[in-house]
Amino acid sequence: MHLFVILLIACAIVPLASAADDTESLRIMCAALLNASGANDSSKNATPEPPAVPEAQNFTYSSRYFAALARLEAANKSVQNLQAAGYPSLRAYDTLLVANQWLVGQAALEEEGGDGDYRFVNEKADEIRQIERDAFSVGDDLKALNARMDTMDPAINLSEPRRLASAAQSEFDDNRFEEAQRLVDQAYDKAAKAEADAIRSRTLLESARKNLENFLKENYQTILGAIGTIVVVGAVFQKQIRRFMVNAKIRSLQSERRVLESMMKDLQKQYYDEGKVNEMSFHIKTKKFADMIRNINRQVPLLKEQLKRI
Repeated sequence: MHLFVILLIACAIVPLASAADDTESLRIMCAALLNASGANDSSKNATPEPPAVPEAQNFTYSSRYFAALARLEAANKSVQNLQAAGYPSLRAYDTLLVANQWLVGQAALEEEGGDGDYRFVNEKADEIRQIERDAFSVGDDLKALNARMDTMDPAINLSEPRRLASAAQSEFDDNRFEEAQRLVDQAYDKAAKAEADAIRSRTLLESARKNLENFLKENYQTILGAIGTIVVVGAVFQKQIRRFMVNAKIRSLQSERRVLESMMKDLQKQYYDEGKVNEMSFHIKTKKFADMIRNINRQVPLLKEQLKRI
């Protein structure tokens, strides 16, 4: 908006500063600049117009001008290619407008006897061509990425690659092709890693299954014999086994009770003789130890009674 106002002021001052026949080319330049400013506010996929070609009677522009004009016309074609493919073209279109404005300005300078500098126009034309290449490259990569993920096993976790692909599409739609390419590359890496992990997991699982099957096939007689032996031994010696287990439980409880009684004695010594334990801690620990000992004392008679019934 500020640029538009400045251009209006500049174009209003030009006729006052020079004679009418000396400012014809400058008025052409101003008109082109104003039209370009209005076009810059159009939709992001507005169809680009061919570069504005200054017209001057009885004047021949330099070869540099015609070379820059040719490159600008090629840049205009690049913008049209982007739009024909349905790719974002606002960035290239805006760059084309800026280059076109500079071309008109330098042409007007030549008409006034100056030496036009078209390096900026050439740089912008090269930039537009690079934008076209980047857009088509990223667009193709995005399509290939989505097609690749669609053909992958549905069991593969592709949540992260799809999130990156979605972010890349947003960057692409906003004409930020470099960032879009970076996200596409990340998505490819994540998708490839997810697929490799899934294949490795399936391979390990299949290998383990086959190993187990082979082991059972080769040793099933030995395994059945061992199971039969265990069943027979268990049936024959089941009383001895049960008595052994009950006795082991009783011995374990008695050993635990001796430890608790020893800990209680140490606690009493620390409280009464050494004063290392405060009263509240002493009563809490004493109650806890006593409850544990009473619980053991309840279990031992029950186990001994169970032992008699075996």
